[in-house]
Amino acid sequence: MARFAFISDIHGNLQALEAVLASIDGKGVDATLCLGDVVGYGPSPGECLDLIARRDIFTVQGNHDLSIIDDVEAHRFNPTARLSLEFTRDRLTEAHREQIAAMPKIADLDDVTLCHASPVDDAGTDYIHDQRNAALAYGGFDNHCLFVGHTHIPIAFGTPEVGYAPIEPRQVRVAFLPPNLPLRLDPHYRYIINPGSVGQPRDGNPDASFGILDVDQRTFTVHRIPYAVEQTQDAILAAGLPNFLAHRLRLGA
Repeated sequence: MARFAFISDIHGNLQALEAVLASIDGKGVDATLCLGDVVGYGPSPGECLDLIARRDIFTVQGNHDLSIIDDVEAHRFNPTARLSLEFTRDRLTEAHREQIAAMPKIADLDDVTLCHASPVDDAGTDYIHDQRNAALAYGGFDNHCLFVGHTHIPIAFGTPEVGYAPIEPRQVRVAFLPPNLPLRLDPHYRYIINPGSVGQPRDGNPDASFGILDVDQRTFTVHRIPYAVEQTQDAILAAGLPNFLAHRLRLGA
């Protein structure tokens, strides 16, 4: 039986990452895969990168990861994200930068594709949060499932297998993914799946989010784990990062 855990958007939140990995350890998975944005916003970027490395977790590169080594990407950030970027850059070593540079932007593993945002380079469509952007993203992969992060929302899109013809938004079905309710994966559909965010959920639930793909059972299940939010908030404030970044964690916003 093959089972894979998917994590994403850790954003320097060590307390959330540790809680999620402890939960995953008890669920009998074969591997944990990370969909990017290990750093950014949070107070513990180096510690999160170190933990990912120690656990040998395969990770694709997110936009916040890329911004550490690419000024062009950094200039796309809003003022709050730029402040957190400066903080993050100051706390990472050259080894951390090499770790980030080695992350692929997209990867195919068996019958799944992994990337942080959309696999299609089309300005304004990298957040796959609706049927239009999902329909465009289907043009960027051939596998049964594409796993993405970036929106921080646990959600799935599905469409009947239509070969290589362009997909219309009306052909795409949408399902928000509540915790502990398996999504049945139809072999005749292709899916885009987001497991939600470990370190900065934005769906109104402050609990850390991750998902498990059961290949044999053909299911994907989201799990939510409480963690020491107050400890992360205190660390954000102590670091001098914007108060908003601490406040939003309690709201899941």
